[in-house]
Amino acid sequence: MQSKPFGKQEATQASNPLLNFSKPTRKLVFLARSFGKHALELGNEIPARPLYFLKAPSAVLAQGKPLVLPAECETVHYEAEVAVVLQQPLRKANADEAMQAIGAWTILNDVTARSAQAEDGGKFTRAKGYDGFCPMAHQWLPQLDWQHARIQGWLNGRCVQDAPLTDMIFTPGEALAAISQVMTLNSGDLVSFGTPAGVGALAEGDRFEVRLCHDSQASDAQETKAIPDRHLILLSFEHEVISEKTRP
Repeated sequence: MQSKPFGKQEATQASNPLLNFSKPTRKLVFLARSFGKHALELGNEIPARPLYFLKAPSAVLAQGKPLVLPAECETVHYEAEVAVVLQQPLRKANADEAMQAIGAWTILNDVTARSAQAEDGGKFTRAKGYDGFCPMAHQWLPQLDWQHARIQGWLNGRCVQDAPLTDMIFTPGEALAAISQVMTLNSGDLVSFGTPAGVGALAEGDRFEVRLCHDSQASDAQETKAIPDRHLILLSFEHEVISEKTRP
């Protein structure tokens, strides 16, 4: 049978579901350097407007599964974060409209291959995009008084990240509104609001826990800071860490 010349081939119709891109797919949008102290600890400037990137959906790791450190990555960091999923579309919204679009809140670990990020000149895509680089809780809160909440990261039972959400440079509404000026945020899209200072390396055998807490106001602020586990836990999850180098 003779093959058809290249220029004579018939085009496949876009009605084929595989080729139909008319329906929006779920996006994962992540804020970067949204806590000033975290930006400074990595030698970056504090952004004048929300800085964000997209993370691959294949990075999502279901609760209970281990994070696998890629063999090619020398240094991989944890980043405890709070995130929201939208219940309605946002397009060129203001901060108040953006807050009304939030459907639920959860927590996750925005795992980052810091060595890959350095190799790529500070770019986010490869460093943040490895499979499994978004361990996520399966619990959601329908509402959150974010001005009285704090995000924590615990490495092997020791609190390494702890900050109130009011430390964010931009409020959740401001961040969502800024993103919606550029891209439409659809129902089901996830937006994560960045990580506080204290990021560090993960190693095989580690266990990392993310906590979202009510920000208990003690009479002695220094006492509260010294005892991070005195805050009421609203959400928490943890995952173990294994290495691709030693997997059977």
